[in-house]
Amino acid sequence: MVERTESELKEKLEYALQLFYDDVLEKKDLRHFFFGMDLKRIIEDYHLYKHFVMAKPERYYKEMVMQTSPSEIQVKAPQFEEVLISLQANMKIAGFLKTEIPKMSVHVIEVIEETRAQKSDAEVKVWKPLEVTNQMVCDFYNRSRTDARLEKNGDIYASRGFMYPFWPRVALDTKQIIFIGQAFAASSFTPLTELQALCDQINEKVTQQTFSVREGPNGAVLFARHAFSYANGLPVRLLLRGAKQFAASFEAAVTMDTNQLLVKKTT
Repeated sequence: MVERTESELKEKLEYALQLFYDDVLEKKDLRHFFFGMDLKRIIEDYHLYKHFVMAKPERYYKEMVMQTSPSEIQVKAPQFEEVLISLQANMKIAGFLKTEIPKMSVHVIEVIEETRAQKSDAEVKVWKPLEVTNQMVCDFYNRSRTDARLEKNGDIYASRGFMYPFWPRVALDTKQIIFIGQAFAASSFTPLTELQALCDQINEKVTQQTFSVREGPNGAVLFARHAFSYANGLPVRLLLRGAKQFAASFEAAVTMDTNQLLVKKTT
């Protein structure tokens, strides 16, 4: 990835979005993709919500990208593919490198899909920062066909409905949502060096998440953490999607443990 300042990246991306927006509106069979949306809203939402988009496995960027907006507002698959092609072509015109475009375009289109969804929402699905609590997040997960509970220390434990159990946490002081994944050593006698070797292999393969090994009171722990700020509001669709992707990446990591060094799941 080429090095750019934050302001340079912002200017280049906003130019690409302008080209993309104009290009889609010029095409009769695609212009409904931006129905009722203006360029200003698209750009503003991108800067507000871009950090909620989780990195994907590398293969995802090379395969057919799926729509993430609600089914009732999705466009036909060939049209969505044309929209993505337009975005990637205009990112190239704006000066992004060929190697950058697949990943960046997927992340951009996911935020645009959130903007499209918000436009059609019958009720507000972006929580105000002062509203966000552990209880609120826990209740939301339980309404979303997943299971969660509050633990004695106030943290959330999210289990069924996610590929691997994990702990989401609301940090009120920093206005962050923090996802924490842990897999515990199968034995307190498991050599730390073996678990570290496994962790190194995982970080080579599961590139969308950084894993580390920590020593706990009952032995070593494979650990991963991801945090994002909700200071500008918390879009709940992206909250759920990010949680599922975080859990999936942790499951992918634990699956690499062919020597049974880890307890596979906790309940």
